[in-house]
Amino acid sequence: MALSIDERQHRFSHAEYLVLAESSTLRLEYWAGRILDMSGGSPQHSRICANLLRVLGNQLAGKACQPYDSNLRVRSIAANRTTYADVTVVCGALDLDPDDRAGHTVLNPSLLVEVLSPTTERDDRGAKLDCYKAIASVRAIALVDQERPEVTLHSRQPDGSWRQTVHTTGDVELAAIACRLPLDEIYADLPPG
Repeated sequence: MALSIDERQHRFSHAEYLVLAESSTLRLEYWAGRILDMSGGSPQHSRICANLLRVLGNQLAGKACQPYDSNLRVRSIAANRTTYADVTVVCGALDLDPDDRAGHTVLNPSLLVEVLSPTTERDDRGAKLDCYKAIASVRAIALVDQERPEVTLHSRQPDGSWRQTVHTTGDVELAAIACRLPLDEIYADLPPG
């Protein structure tokens, strides 16, 4: 009797994932029992991330909300997924995942930013976006296109619904953290690509 694909694939517990993630030289994400290897990004992707961190870091200096780079893990317990957003902003104290003894996973992001790439865009606009929306503390999610100046902002409304706006010029207002993202600064000094 042949085994089905599901029977041949090992499903990892979140605890097993944490052990593997801490000892791995690869950036590993977790999604409902599967462990995903997240490869590095292009020079454009990296530069946009650096620009985002600089812009947000300057605006949030000395304030209650602070930006973190892609080394901080984010866990959505409701979606059974643990990821590395390109930029995470947490307002107030970090609520660290008690299951992560290393203290590298936060449960309370306020803003999450993903820089889209050809290999991740489908997930970033689909399942990962849904995962982020399932985190109660998240007030906004920004999807930044790396190919052209375009930011899609998903903002949680007071009634819990989500509003999507697309920005191709000017500033993206991030009311949730009292900041703005000037598109000309996000896309400044990109390497040729």
